[in-house]
Amino acid sequence: MRGPEYRTLCRSMVVDPRDGSVYFSTADGFIFRYRYDRDAVRKVEEEDLRKDYFGSYDITSSGTMAYNWRQVIWYAPENMIYGVHGNSGYLFRFDPRISHLEVLDRITSLPSQRSGMYDEFSYGYLGFILGPDGKTLYYLTGGPIYRHGQRVEGKSKAEKGESKGEENLHLITYYLPTRKYMDHGAIFFPDGQSPSEINSIAVGKDGSVYALSAVTQNGHNRTDLMRIRGPIASH
Repeated sequence: MRGPEYRTLCRSMVVDPRDGSVYFSTADGFIFRYRYDRDAVRKVEEEDLRKDYFGSYDITSSGTMAYNWRQVIWYAPENMIYGVHGNSGYLFRFDPRISHLEVLDRITSLPSQRSGMYDEFSYGYLGFILGPDGKTLYYLTGGPIYRHGQRVEGKSKAEKGESKGEENLHLITYYLPTRKYMDHGAIFFPDGQSPSEINSIAVGKDGSVYALSAVTQNGHNRTDLMRIRGPIASH
């Protein structure tokens, strides 16, 4: 129920394999650390997720993930946590050793970047993963739809995690050693449908990308497995 005590929950936690510490965020933008060796939780006092680039949120209202990160991974070559902020689509990295967070690049689709607008799914996307090479991030994200030269606009506000309107699905790769971003374009099924309700991702050893998508066939809706055939050039 919405109200003064309402908060959205972090959907992703990440483990520092060096000491077993677990990191998670809150809607207020706080970062917390669970200390495995002490069985205790403390707030990281030196840093938070309240960044101007991420936007401004009423943490007592639904419709966004507020200041929470959306998805995070551990990147061993740098001993860093990489993550994406949901509504804004900004990629960041967090150094747990010195408790410092650095905003890197906006990894939304190119059409989203050029429009200057947020995506229709304001909660952000969970389809964010480190690929089998251990260096490339794969991200499934939204892109605006244009009809007759005009961007198709959705509702002003989403409820209960729904998308505010129609959007395409784009596959983004981001090669961490050189910070090279690449939008591989909008994805469509053979019948012209655009995959929707995507909040999952897996990458096979051959570079193929898998996700669960809503599918409409013969007037019926279902969730089914989709594949984007690899390998996919990322750098």
